[in-house]
Amino acid sequence: MLNMKKTVLTAIAALSVLAPLMSAGTAQADVRSFTATTTLDGRTVKDPDVPVGKKRVADMYAKGQKVNVVCQGTGPDYGGKKIWDLTTEGLWIPDGYTSNPSDTMVLPKCATSKSFPAKVDLNGRKNKGDAATAPGSVVDKYEAGQQVPVKCQAQAENGTIWDLTTDNLWVPDHYVKTGTEGYVQGLARCDTDGIEPGEQPPGNAVHGRSNGPAGPTTGTNAEKVQRVLDIAKAQIGKGYLYSWGAGGKGGASYGVHHYPDNDPSQGDDYNRLGFDCSGLTLYAFWKGAGMDIGAWTGAQNTKGRAVAIADRKPGDLVFWGRSDNDSDVTTHVAIYLGDNRILEAAPPRDGKSIRISDLNSHGTPYSKVRRIFG
Repeated sequence: MLNMKKTVLTAIAALSVLAPLMSAGTAQADVRSFTATTTLDGRTVKDPDVPVGKKRVADMYAKGQKVNVVCQGTGPDYGGKKIWDLTTEGLWIPDGYTSNPSDTMVLPKCATSKSFPAKVDLNGRKNKGDAATAPGSVVDKYEAGQQVPVKCQAQAENGTIWDLTTDNLWVPDHYVKTGTEGYVQGLARCDTDGIEPGEQPPGNAVHGRSNGPAGPTTGTNAEKVQRVLDIAKAQIGKGYLYSWGAGGKGGASYGVHHYPDNDPSQGDDYNRLGFDCSGLTLYAFWKGAGMDIGAWTGAQNTKGRAVAIADRKPGDLVFWGRSDNDSDVTTHVAIYLGDNRILEAAPPRDGKSIRISDLNSHGTPYSKVRRIFG
């Protein structure tokens, strides 16, 4: 769940870290979360002056938003620092405009490229999305099993992921053994195609908050609540797993960090398809009623209006945390169904993670719920 502020997310750890220059295979990265102190553009290059377009997307991260950072590098001084952060979306942001108080790098240095074995003999293409025999292609540039040095990744018009090699040739990511069907953490984007401000590219292949079209906003408050409940209930029984950082406006997606609680025996959230608690509630309200309630529990605990839990009604958001009704330390959110039941995404990480539970199954909830409609 994207549900904690400032230093809480720094506990997220991984099995290994990125190598500084060229790394082979699928080295995993630490992920830390910083708060954007101003609305930030995302860039594919460490250049404060690059224009908005293919190399820069405007207002990618809103002021106050939690931004997940994989690794860091040095670049032009911007915001009082020469440190730049690479986000899990593969975009650079200036560390000087984040909540990170350090004047030195606190994460591994980002790799300039990473190497992965080719699954089959691959032609190098001049442009992403090109056919294997398109003009400018290099036949069998990378043979099966050969290491393919990838310096950045991008989305083609059909939504597929393509890798740009250090030879300045494109290859379809599907035929490269990166260890994931999505974008590789620690590699920058080559361009901003498919990226929307505040959201990650659409589709289940994304890691973190997915994007998708809003649902209908029409009807009475009661009708909106019912649609929200129906959307949430429809996720039960689909085999979705609890996965930290997963889910969003586009439905289920993959998680954003490796090995919950730094315990490899528990499996890898980065490869789990499903939702976390706030990803599920975000999706239900967005798809059910066209309402954006925010991407993490703290933001969601400020939406609508506060109502005493004794007066709770179906459709209300119920929260848990270490301090009653404090958005900064929320740890869980669920949708109230009535009859002291909630609908939630919660561990254990199995096919029953999206489920109906008792109201007090996580201990005493906050004394106030949030009523989004009504």
